[in-house]
Amino acid sequence: MYVLRNEWRFFLCIVAMVIFAGFENEANAAGERKPKIVIMELHGMKQGILDEGLENLPHFREILMGAQNEQSYVYFPRVMVTMPAASVPGITSMYTGLHPKHTGVVATIWFDRETRNVRTMISYGQQRINNILKDNGVDTLFDMVGNAGMRSMTAMLMVTKGADWSLKSGAFFWGNASVLGLLSKGFWFPSCRYVDERTVRAFEDGHLFNFNKSLKGIVKYDGEAPDVMVLQLLGADLDAHYPSSELIRKNATMDEIQKHYAETVLDPLMGRIIKLLKDVGCYENTIFLFVSEHGFTKIEAFLSNAIVDESLRPSFRLAGRGVDNGDAEAVIMPGACTKEIYLRNRKSRKWMGPPRLLEDVKPAIDLLLRNADMTDHMNALVIRQYPGERHEGIEENDQWWCFEWEGYRHGANDSRGFFDALKPLTELAGRFELKDYVVNGLRNQYTRTTAPDIKIINRKGSYFENDPRKYGHHGSYYPSDSIVSFWVGGPGLGAVFPGRHVYNQDVSTRDLVPMVASLLGISIPPGLDGEDPLHRIAASGEWMIDEEQTGDSSAHIRD
Repeated sequence: MYVLRNEWRFFLCIVAMVIFAGFENEANAAGERKPKIVIMELHGMKQGILDEGLENLPHFREILMGAQNEQSYVYFPRVMVTMPAASVPGITSMYTGLHPKHTGVVATIWFDRETRNVRTMISYGQQRINNILKDNGVDTLFDMVGNAGMRSMTAMLMVTKGADWSLKSGAFFWGNASVLGLLSKGFWFPSCRYVDERTVRAFEDGHLFNFNKSLKGIVKYDGEAPDVMVLQLLGADLDAHYPSSELIRKNATMDEIQKHYAETVLDPLMGRIIKLLKDVGCYENTIFLFVSEHGFTKIEAFLSNAIVDESLRPSFRLAGRGVDNGDAEAVIMPGACTKEIYLRNRKSRKWMGPPRLLEDVKPAIDLLLRNADMTDHMNALVIRQYPGERHEGIEENDQWWCFEWEGYRHGANDSRGFFDALKPLTELAGRFELKDYVVNGLRNQYTRTTAPDIKIINRKGSYFENDPRKYGHHGSYYPSDSIVSFWVGGPGLGAVFPGRHVYNQDVSTRDLVPMVASLLGISIPPGLDGEDPLHRIAASGEWMIDEEQTGDSSAHIRD
């Protein structure tokens, strides 16, 4: 690579900005069609899997770079996922452009202090996420597309509010997938290959019962393909949880597992997508976005899911085992890398009243720290603050404290020692490689009624998991779970955003919504937590030549 001379750098930068900003007016004046957008959500795919394996992924490469290696593309190697790195809050934030505290979907499962109900987003009807978004007045990408007079469809996605057509799975689908998984793995778990192949089949022709919602059906009955199409392919996630016995015997890394799946399952499916879009006449006008909402980590240590319950039960009345949430003194949420503990004020008996630090929170902390299995695998403890609501002689001016549990555990376990161990949240920086990311993520996850009082964060590779067959997991605050990669490419990109670009600065999964809006010429709604990185690229002044990928003078961005 080498840097272009100043005059060429300036010229290319101006050209990109003019083309990108003026595309909508130019297209309207010329009577040209706007591009179609296909979002391929490769659920759970780790950072760099496509980039490092493109030579073995001919159909991915054709989509991104063209059959003759002539197409424009944009590559984002460092995309920070929304905390927590879990599927439900992750996809909700990705398709709304908002932090979890603004969507109301703060986790996969949580305790609502006001209603005293445990809320889970998993249901047969798959409408709980959409209902929360509707109740909170939150627009999705599909609402924005509809408001602009365009249409959208989804396949397998749980976030469907505003979509014109949505293809969802049911008991028959998952039953067949699980039977095939039983035959291949020896236990009841969905076949990842079946899940992705049937998702693509449903997108193509509806697979038996939903032809009118499939792409071929929509084109037949409505005349053209939707403006935005989303396929959520879950197989990479499922396969990373329970890979093949052959890969397990080889002690394969997560990268090796996902590259193998991409080569053997996903890439052939991309060939089917190419053919399908050509058959319906929109391939040459299509922009593809390959995205993921979380990464993956190999499990190194298993902790019992009951370890927190067992630690607290001697002194706290826990929900469950015949104890209603309203009568409990503590509610513990299931989790993989973290555990959330909700504490009731045992004096006032109120769930919305903050628990007392010395009489409610400290006893719980003391019990947790007596469990050696817990402390051997624990990285951090954070304790909730209640600014303006609790007055116990220590200032509360943030959402969380970082609890310095090692010093407290080995020192005086008295009240003074407890207060001294309550440190500013910013001191988490010494415990995590992704310092600001973790601090900001904690501040933007919960609302007042959904926030726990104690959050346990494990060391990397340590997960609360009872199934010893499980190989990989996600949900942690470490890079392997929390950083993914995005690609933007396809035959239609060059007309909107010419050149080849690699943007090495951090972006967010929440940037997907404003990025798609820009590509379609839709005004980006105010108030989003995401930003449009394409605008930042166009405004950047440093351009580079990439001879490694193309052997020619394609433009690259350098941070």
